[in-house]
This record gives sequence, C-alpha cells and structure tokens, in this order.
Amino acid sequence: MPDAPSTVFVSLYDDEGNELNADLQNGRVSTSTPGDWTKTNTAFENSDEINFGETTADITVQEVALKDDDEADDNTTVYVKGEINDAPEDFATGTEVLFEEGQVTFDVLD
Repeated sequence: MPDAPSTVFVSLYDDEGNELNADLQNGRVSTSTPGDWTKTNTAFENSDEINFGETTADITVQEVALKDDDEADDNTTVYVKGEINDAPEDFATGTEVLFEEGQVTFDVLD
C-alpha cells in the first residue's frame, strides 16, 4: 500500500460538476496530511479551517473533492468527492467561502 500524500488539495464543484477554482480568490486550497485532517476509523474530517477566499462571481457549491495536485481533474487524481453538508449552497460575488473545523467530512466506506 502506498504512503499517504503529505499534501492534499481541496476543490469545490457546482451543481453541474464544474470545478469552481477560477471563481474563488484562493482557488484550490492546499492542506497537509495528517496535520489538517482528523481520522476516525474509516472517516476523516478537516481539523483546520479551509478558506477559499471571496467569490469572484455568483456560484452554487454542490460538492467538495480532495485531489493530489493543484491541477484540473483531467491532470490529477481525485481521491474522494462528495456533497457539502448543506448542498447546494449559493454564494454571491464577494462572499467569503470557508469551512470551519469539522465541516468537510468523508467516510471511505460510504
């Protein structure tokens, strides 16, 4: 089994499956593993705030994904992808998009 990556990128997607990094001030957000994530059995969640900055357009966020690189999906590996807790969620231009500790969760067996 390969070693876990030391860096994982968090990316958001709209309700049509389009990646939203171009509409977010901070684009994809880099996190470190295991430091920025807490693992419990087969589940894990962010242990630090994930801040995408302000939106540069009106957006609807449906899904969040963890990726191996700061690249488009066709140039990278998407480790896991799922709906955000309050999907879909609309953000107006200039709104800060962030997820507090524990708001991004995944269970690899779900």
